Amino acid sequence: MSGRSETRICAKPPADASTGTIPSLLRAQATRRPTAVAYVAHDPAEGRFSAITWAEMAERVAERTAALASEALEPGARVALWLPNGIEWVAFDHAALSLGLVVVPLFPDDAPANAVDILADSGARIVVVRTAAQWESLGDRAQLRTGVQRVIALEEPRGTRPSDPRLQSLRFWLAGARGSVLTPAGRDPDALATIVYTSGTTGRPKGVMLSHRNLLAVAQAVLDRNPGSDRDVFLSYLPLAHIFERVVGCYLPLILGAPVVFARSVAHLQEDLLFARPTILLVVPSVLERLRHSVTERAERTPPTRWLLRAALARGWALFAARRDGRRLGLARTVLGLLLRSLVGRPIRRAFGGRLRLAVSGGAVLPEDTARFCLSLGLPLVEGYGLTEAASAVTGFCLGATRPGRVGPALPGMEIRLAASGEILVRSPGVMLGYWRRPNLTGEVLRDGWLYTGDLGTLQDGDLCITGRLKQMMVLSTGEKISPEAVEAAILRDPLFRQAMVLGEGEARLSVLAVVDAAMWTQLAQDLGLDPAAEDALDDARARRAALDRIAAALHDGPRAARVRAVRLLRTPWTVEDGLLTPTLKLRRAVLLDRFAGTVAALRGEPEPPRA
Repeated sequence: MSGRSETRICAKPPADASTGTIPSLLRAQATRRPTAVAYVAHDPAEGRFSAITWAEMAERVAERTAALASEALEPGARVALWLPNGIEWVAFDHAALSLGLVVVPLFPDDAPANAVDILADSGARIVVVRTAAQWESLGDRAQLRTGVQRVIALEEPRGTRPSDPRLQSLRFWLAGARGSVLTPAGRDPDALATIVYTSGTTGRPKGVMLSHRNLLAVAQAVLDRNPGSDRDVFLSYLPLAHIFERVVGCYLPLILGAPVVFARSVAHLQEDLLFARPTILLVVPSVLERLRHSVTERAERTPPTRWLLRAALARGWALFAARRDGRRLGLARTVLGLLLRSLVGRPIRRAFGGRLRLAVSGGAVLPEDTARFCLSLGLPLVEGYGLTEAASAVTGFCLGATRPGRVGPALPGMEIRLAASGEILVRSPGVMLGYWRRPNLTGEVLRDGWLYTGDLGTLQDGDLCITGRLKQMMVLSTGEKISPEAVEAAILRDPLFRQAMVLGEGEARLSVLAVVDAAMWTQLAQDLGLDPAAEDALDDARARRAALDRIAAALHDGPRAARVRAVRLLRTPWTVEDGLLTPTLKLRRAVLLDRFAGTVAALRGEPEPPRA
């Protein structure tokens, strides 16, 4: 594996950050660079972005720390943050940790029922929300009547006075706490810092307990693999409730003293990329998948643009692979590759702000063809693997060393190995303290110093490859085993399919529930002579046959057992709001099976549609 990316001149942190605590890093940055920009966020009242310096951030944290101290909480009490990304999220995080309190993050768009479960299970004493209406949306839940003692709303409530006496606006709460005596705490790196709940794809969400050392050791290991400096600029748009964004997109820049710009929302991401012009960006595969589909769809409209894209991808990949592997490509081929890559890739790189030097893909497996597409067009992409139970990252490539289909070697100070079943085992300073109030489950996954991840993988030349989830493996009636996630990922490479869930436990062959992309479905239906808006068009034998043929093409290089005999096409996307997706956009399989029970039952006995 090439290490040439390590030669970039970077300012490494003065000491190993994993030996300290998160609040101590903020104090250090406020002392070292008080007037430098720390965070930038959009102010809706003024309609523009505004910045806050490290010294100003430290003052804001101190004010909230004193107010939290007035609540007379014991160290270890839980403070829940049900907020969008922003300066207040970070300020309350530091304030709570400064007092030895434990932060429980919630996804800002999480369903109320899931939020109630997390608040009740964690025993949160303080809850910070964006608006009073957000808290009131939970209703008068018995689980929250005795545990929660204070609810703080960032925005001033409108209209009538809130019915819940525990609910106060941030301004009123801060004013009432002035003059509080502050007792600093939170100086133990091994103390519990946060409880992060898993997405709950296979059942009840689990609270992962992580210490300051867990969180900062992983951030430091990521920096050791791909160094950075205080000249870098990060754009934060993935929810800070996600451990990947929190560790790599929040605590890592804190170590560097680099500024973080908070995007307004995913809907404004394109505009905010042009404003922030980040040098480092964390991305999830779905963003890169949409990019590939969009660029490919536009290029396919005319023969010249189709030829240009294909030539750029072929020459760009040859250029990247040669540099990665230390091979000479020849002057003519190098110049042609650079020219084509610049011609096609420059507008794409400009859309990311024009100065991106590192894009880190995580949170899910990135399809191999999408990774190759991005690298061929000059995006500085690296992939990695991690999980909440290991405080995010475990493996990752150096810049310039990415191999599509793999997620890199173990990060510095970490170890991976494979059990006989193919399960990935991890030993690292980021491995969790355990599951909150679930000692039996903790004992199942933490054994002999190793974390049993539940993920399946293989090793190729020291690089890890992810192949599926142990608990989600399907056993067909033939005895063959299939990873539904791998099959679904292959199907979703076809732009016709926006979402897919594979079925087949105990069956001879697989079947699929698939949500179609509206624009692609319209084109396909018209090609088949169908009315795309008609209610029964999706169930027409011609539509199902065409969908099956496209699925077969997508699975052509997959295992023999991955044969799909039936498909049911759906029009309405699955969302977090309707409970069918987790906040990290993973399928809630049990809920989907229950919601579409009738459709699933019909699929099992449905004959394969005839070929035209």
